[in-house]
Amino acid sequence: MLDPKTIRNVAIIAHDGAGKTALTEALLRHDAPARASKDGSTSHLDVDPEESKRNFTVATHITYAEHEGTLLNLLDAPGFSDFLTDADRSMAVCEGGLLLVSAVSGVKHQTEAHWDMAAERALPLLACVNKLDKDRASFLRALDDMEKTLNAKPIALQLPIGLGESFSGVIDLITMRAHVYTRKTDGKFGGYALEDVPEQLVDEAKRLRTRLVEAVAETDDAMLEAYLDGREPGEESLIDGIAHAVLGRRFLPVLACAARPGIGVDDVAAAMVRYLPPPTVRREIKGKDGKNGELVRNAQRDAPLTMLAFRNTVDHFVGRLSACRVFSGAVKHGTVIVNGRTGNSETVQHVYRIDGNRTTEIPEAAAGEIVGLMKLKDVHVGDTLCSNDSPILRLDMIPRPQRVIAYALKIDREQEEKVGVALHRLLEEDPSLEMVRDPETNETLLRGMGQVHIEVAVEKLKRKFDVDVHLELPHPAYHETVTGKAKAQGRYKRQSGGRGQYGDCHIELEPLPRGTGIEFEDAIVGGVIPRNYIPSVEHGIRDAAKQGPLGGFPLVDFRVRLVDGSFHTVDSSDMAFRIAGSMALKNALAGAKPVLLEPMMRLEVVVPDEMLGEVIADLTSRRGKIFGMEPTSKGTLIHAQAPHAELRTYAPELRSLTKGLGYFTMELMGYEEVPSHEAQKVLAQRAAEQGKDEPKPNQPGKGRA
Repeated sequence: MLDPKTIRNVAIIAHDGAGKTALTEALLRHDAPARASKDGSTSHLDVDPEESKRNFTVATHITYAEHEGTLLNLLDAPGFSDFLTDADRSMAVCEGGLLLVSAVSGVKHQTEAHWDMAAERALPLLACVNKLDKDRASFLRALDDMEKTLNAKPIALQLPIGLGESFSGVIDLITMRAHVYTRKTDGKFGGYALEDVPEQLVDEAKRLRTRLVEAVAETDDAMLEAYLDGREPGEESLIDGIAHAVLGRRFLPVLACAARPGIGVDDVAAAMVRYLPPPTVRREIKGKDGKNGELVRNAQRDAPLTMLAFRNTVDHFVGRLSACRVFSGAVKHGTVIVNGRTGNSETVQHVYRIDGNRTTEIPEAAAGEIVGLMKLKDVHVGDTLCSNDSPILRLDMIPRPQRVIAYALKIDREQEEKVGVALHRLLEEDPSLEMVRDPETNETLLRGMGQVHIEVAVEKLKRKFDVDVHLELPHPAYHETVTGKAKAQGRYKRQSGGRGQYGDCHIELEPLPRGTGIEFEDAIVGGVIPRNYIPSVEHGIRDAAKQGPLGGFPLVDFRVRLVDGSFHTVDSSDMAFRIAGSMALKNALAGAKPVLLEPMMRLEVVVPDEMLGEVIADLTSRRGKIFGMEPTSKGTLIHAQAPHAELRTYAPELRSLTKGLGYFTMELMGYEEVPSHEAQKVLAQRAAEQGKDEPKPNQPGKGRA
């Protein structure tokens, strides 16, 4: 088993296009060349067609390298906004992270999102400015961008030698020596030679080194006192001080590299070993026991086994591979584990080291390691797996995703069963997706984190499981109600030889406040309807209310009072009075001024202050109402409401409007009457879908849905 002090679990995070996967592959080329892509491409990790098509990562890729005797578990996390929950799960199982920033484009909105997630988890970070070999690259501009946009304290550990095509190495600000790389015949760069700092960069290197020394000194009172007395810390003291600062997030050390040609990559690996903490910084883990009480366990290999499943990959032929972080204890072939969610136990057959889409079997793994377990039964992302001879500890490290968009799935009838199985397998792999059945619209909804997220899911369904589904905007769950009072009779009589059918009832209909539902009042006196038939009248009323007169939407928020009726001693029956009750409500609706209701959503939208006006104007155009605003650390929080019909594509449109910086949550707050002109559009579309004449609001429908 590995000494946990020689392990670094590192989440590599950045906005899409910053070069995370290229850097991960470059680290492999340097420290594990036998497993790296031979042509220098990123195909070793970005193997899915959905990623190749979009040129960005859509799910965390796990690999490993070894540097200076230390195992680097590298988690190449997604950068695109729709897949940030996956990146957050990666951070949950790591003790450190590497934040990548493009020297060309600088800090982008996804960078801010990653920075915020890391801050919420108090994750120790290094930063690296990548793509210094590109045109318009600027190391100092990237530093300034991090300070202003992220409100961070970036401290350079290196200074690039040249920029763009002339980028050839870095200056180590701790040793004040230049690492100058030599170009190989394939265009990549090999190892570096130690040289003196180029004369033209001496002043800038001294300035940045002074800033580095001062930042380190400020983290330690004794070192600061010595520095103020003119005694500068030595190299070892600086290295220890930087590691201490990283652990406490006192400042953000920044490296310099160009991943594609390989300049500075070995220094990035060395910095991970030097400055990011090992798993031993976790002294204990906390979770819930079987009775929801708190349970604390030592995060050591001699403690009971505790693992967190943080990623599933499902292969149609091989099965499920569950990526697990071992927080305590050890696991090997034959280990019996218990799932803290289900209580089910099973035996581990094999333990693997994960390398992109490949695996290597290992004899065992202990606290601090990240491994793959094959073909475990019913293991979901977020499940805690424990030893069967100790109390179950359920870790709560992965939050429930706040899904913001839904699409209706249109499925060919002959493929329904196959699609259902495929969707279940896909949801095992991606817990940010959710499939629900809307009982009112009778639609199967696929909910997710954004439009691209849903599109990728549909593409995976086709590629992995050979099923076709089509996406449509979901129908809002419209309701109908009445705004006036009415009286009506429902009389059902049938004679066809032998015993007939007879039921007769008189009702009074009136509106109720929103959200009340349906109320039925028995006001029969004198036994004009026998007591045993009155429930049947109510059943008939509720049957008829399932489809209102305007568009066939559910009828709600009304009271029916049963006031009179008659019966036949032979021909009356429960069925006859049920039909009579249904007829009575339909007849009453003609004079009760029915209207269309739409679901209204309560919104909380967070936007940067400079974009506030545009977002408010957009919400207003969606028939939204603003209730209030309040300042937050990320801009302004808008409290609003808007119809669900206007918000079905709000997630991608808000992202576009705010350059990815805005985000929102919404929940159903109730129903309101649809304005007349909008109601006409809804009912016209409904009639067209059903091939019927268009009913008018506030009038009984000519045809029923």
